[in-house]
Amino acid sequence: MPPRKRPSVADSVASTGPSRKTRSRQGLALEEADDESMASSPVPARHSGHPVAQRYVVAAHEADAELQDDASIIGDGTRAAVLFHEQAFDAAMMQLEAGGSELTETNETDLEMLYFVTEAEDGQVEFQLPETGFMQKLSRGGEVLVPVGATFTLRNMSPTIPAKLLAVVPR
Repeated sequence: MPPRKRPSVADSVASTGPSRKTRSRQGLALEEADDESMASSPVPARHSGHPVAQRYVVAAHEADAELQDDASIIGDGTRAAVLFHEQAFDAAMMQLEAGGSELTETNETDLEMLYFVTEAEDGQVEFQLPETGFMQKLSRGGEVLVPVGATFTLRNMSPTIPAKLLAVVPR
């Protein structure tokens, strides 16, 4: 198996206009959960899009429940639940339904974003950088770094198995 190619931050990246699905709802959910209200809340909030105050561990069943909440829907066949909302980063669990569901976003941060595949059918999650033509198929345990300023697409090509990914978004 050849070594994995890491997309270069130096690769030319140009905007192609609005995409079918953007991170606007996910980004809004991450921004809506303000630090003051989370720090002052002694009782953990349990609705999607708003991480629990001072939460240090998220059990798999909690993340799954948050993903099933209607508020987690960010696109057709795509869901996101904020796990942690910290000063330096946000972490969210993403779910792409089976059958070609996709997420298209632009990394608008000053650092690379990390996506880690936690559940998926082998070789059925596609990561693509349309501007450069780079494409890689991922399996459970796979990860990708999204270059600064890059527009990218994550797509679940499995006909039967949803894909779950952990996103770490620097702030």
